Amino acid sequence: AIAEGLAERISGNRVPHMAPSGVFPCAGEDRWIAIACEDDASFGRLATAINQPALARDPRFATLSDRKRNEDALEAILTDWTRTRPPNEATTSLQAAGVGAHTVSTNQDLTENPHLNARGLFAELPHAELGVRRHIGVPWRMSTSDCRVRSAAPCLGADTDHVLQAVCGYSAEEVAAFRANAVLE
Repeated sequence: AIAEGLAERISGNRVPHMAPSGVFPCAGEDRWIAIACEDDASFGRLATAINQPALARDPRFATLSDRKRNEDALEAILTDWTRTRPPNEATTSLQAAGVGAHTVSTNQDLTENPHLNARGLFAELPHAELGVRRHIGVPWRMSTSDCRVRSAAPCLGADTDHVLQAVCGYSAEEVAAFRANAVLE
């Protein structure tokens, strides 16, 4: 009984009030697009955008409840379309038709994004062992707080003495004794 209840709650990317709603594979290595149709009109625009307007009249997909009952078949049809297109092309096409869609971004997509770069999202910071590396910054700005990334991640153990002394209250002599007795290895 527990397994049955769990199976009913596990839905992946599916949501009860939209169909389709999910992430679909695109042309290219590990490239994906997220697509969501919030109502019957949106689904009609999707059907037209993928050059299958008859899908909107197909009894299996005419209403949300129909699409939910036949979600596997609907997702297979949509996957056949997305698999043949690069994600940015599919995104542009669907968005132009008024369908909720967006390319699932890779790390490279994000670091090369002109808007994110213009907003200063990334910080080039020196790391003690790796040299200068690009780090993602804080995605918001505040009027009176400096919300920037100030340093690269510390190396393992770099802050041990500070934490033991300032946070835990040990003296420098006690920390030195920990080191001498291999407590911190």
